[in-house]
Amino acid sequence: MTASEELRASIGRRLQKNRWLEWLIPAALCALMLGQLVLISRQLSQTSDEATHIYSGLRYLECGDLSVSQEHPPFAKAIASIPLLVMNIRVNCALPQGGDDVQQAVSGLGWFYSQNWSAALFRARLAISIFPVALCLLVWITARRMFGVTTAMLAGLLLIFEPNILAWGSLVMTDVPVTCMLLFAVLGFYLWVRHRSAPFLLLTALAAGLTLSAKHSGVVVVPILGTLAVADAFTQTASEWPRWQRALRNLLAFTLICVLAAGIVWAGYGMRFTAYPAGAQFHQAEPNAKSSSAGVLLAMERYHLLPEAYLEGFAGALSISGQSGPAFVAGKIYTQAPWFSTPFNLLIRNTTAMPALFLTAVFGLVIGFGQRRREVLFLLAPSAIFLAVCLRSTTNVSVRYLLPMFPFLLIVVAAGCVELARRVRWARYVVPCLVLLHAASSLHAFPNYLSYANGFWGGPTQAYRYLPWLDIGQSYRQVKDYTDRHPGRPCWLLTDWYWDPGLYGVPCTTIGYSSANRIPPRLTGTVIVSSTMLNGIRYTQGRAVAPFLHENPKDFIGGSALLVYEGDFDTRAAASMSAWRHVALVPESLDAELQEADEAVTLDPGSAPAHTLRCVLLSQAGIPGAAISECETAIRLATADPLHKEELSKLVEQAEYALRYVRPPTN
Repeated sequence: MTASEELRASIGRRLQKNRWLEWLIPAALCALMLGQLVLISRQLSQTSDEATHIYSGLRYLECGDLSVSQEHPPFAKAIASIPLLVMNIRVNCALPQGGDDVQQAVSGLGWFYSQNWSAALFRARLAISIFPVALCLLVWITARRMFGVTTAMLAGLLLIFEPNILAWGSLVMTDVPVTCMLLFAVLGFYLWVRHRSAPFLLLTALAAGLTLSAKHSGVVVVPILGTLAVADAFTQTASEWPRWQRALRNLLAFTLICVLAAGIVWAGYGMRFTAYPAGAQFHQAEPNAKSSSAGVLLAMERYHLLPEAYLEGFAGALSISGQSGPAFVAGKIYTQAPWFSTPFNLLIRNTTAMPALFLTAVFGLVIGFGQRRREVLFLLAPSAIFLAVCLRSTTNVSVRYLLPMFPFLLIVVAAGCVELARRVRWARYVVPCLVLLHAASSLHAFPNYLSYANGFWGGPTQAYRYLPWLDIGQSYRQVKDYTDRHPGRPCWLLTDWYWDPGLYGVPCTTIGYSSANRIPPRLTGTVIVSSTMLNGIRYTQGRAVAPFLHENPKDFIGGSALLVYEGDFDTRAAASMSAWRHVALVPESLDAELQEADEAVTLDPGSAPAHTLRCVLLSQAGIPGAAISECETAIRLATADPLHKEELSKLVEQAEYALRYVRPPTN
């Protein structure tokens, strides 16, 4: 026996003698995870949806109001909002909350930034961090139960340095909570099929209910547990029961779990069907009558099988996930997301070491599969089912929607690597080196995990060339630091987000689709551009950032969330956008609005929105000849762009309506 083997044996004997010492390992892992999340949270500004989620959670806690942000169930939002109760931050329960997602987001932002928002944001993020810390503990317990201490240690180390978990773990979002609860549910069911005891059955039902209550995509827990119930019965050979009887027994338990989980959902919604405490009906999201799920949702709502807010939120989530349109993938814009978009996101978002760890694990799993058949099934089946659901999407699936797969895959990777290291000498040296490389690749990106890409693709500063949605408003504190270090030149910040970067001390003039500030035809000085706009798929984004598409950034902020350009830029298309948007944001007299429309058309003659606005205003002004010509131009420009057909279809409808209004009917 070598010295290292003797050391491992000695440690194993000591842990076996003092089992409580073993818990120091997950405690240390959880502490490291929490420490990283706190440090990350301190450096990020408020991101999209966070203010709305905090506002929604607080309205639920204080008012029992479930009408805000129904597409996200209240469980995680309420957890994040609990610290605000201690801060004595209040909402106006008498104020009804209707409107679409944008109106609710604006209301949430207005409320959020009228409070002690900096302290509220940090405390809400600290509260939501309970989920990634709990996920770390669950990964340890799952790997420990299935494969032993060594695998649990390795899986925990992989998790706490996983950049995608770190990216979203400290944000008031629902992606990591549903990831945590799904693993909890699968672990509970694994323990039940092994021990067949009532406490484990109830534990599984609780975890399944919390999964459904964390995020609407958590409904995938139902097919996952159903598949495991059947597959486990047919893969286990050592049993007194025939396979069909085992399957029937498992399915009966699965049915009971689903019924109890539905009860957990009802409890999470206050055992109330209506979204509003007073019973007012505000249907914010209707199921698509043509969708296959519409009949089921309507029937469940008709018979009050689940809370109204849950069903309408589910319908809204289905509507969003079912949308199709242009997608930015691997540096190109496609009319819809290609089949490889999801695998590509996984490939570029994983650390440099992870592909090698995965391949190493495959060899180990093949060697040891016969001894761990059930365990491998309970880890790979949830991942495969979730991946299959994501692959059906016609939109570019962001990595945050894939997070529920990660803990299962990390445990599989850890188990396979440990198995191979036990049998092959070289693996005992290669695996630790790969784990160190995994941690180094992750830490190198700190704190810019939201724009993470591994070293093979150039790292976070080059991620904008391949990935969309890297800027969700998280880098305004870093902009403040950057401008403090580079003073002197006029500064412009081109972004699409609604909240004011000036709240974070950013000295730049904010311009963009959602800003009332006018954009001059030429920009001279420092221009900081959101990468979400630069590789955006919307028509207005593309025209606004056209001067920067073929320029090399001088610098990067937040990884590649924001790109810094310096020089003199022709921004007439962006100025045109701000002119016609100014009409919507700041209503004026018809003459003044016509003047704005004329300016927008002059600045950018190829802008379909500018011509549509002028078409509508001319028809309202009673100038039929000019209106007809302008409407026809607007329709021609809008229909000539197949890439943005869906987005521009509303402009075509507006122009055609105005055309019918001014063109005399023919006999």
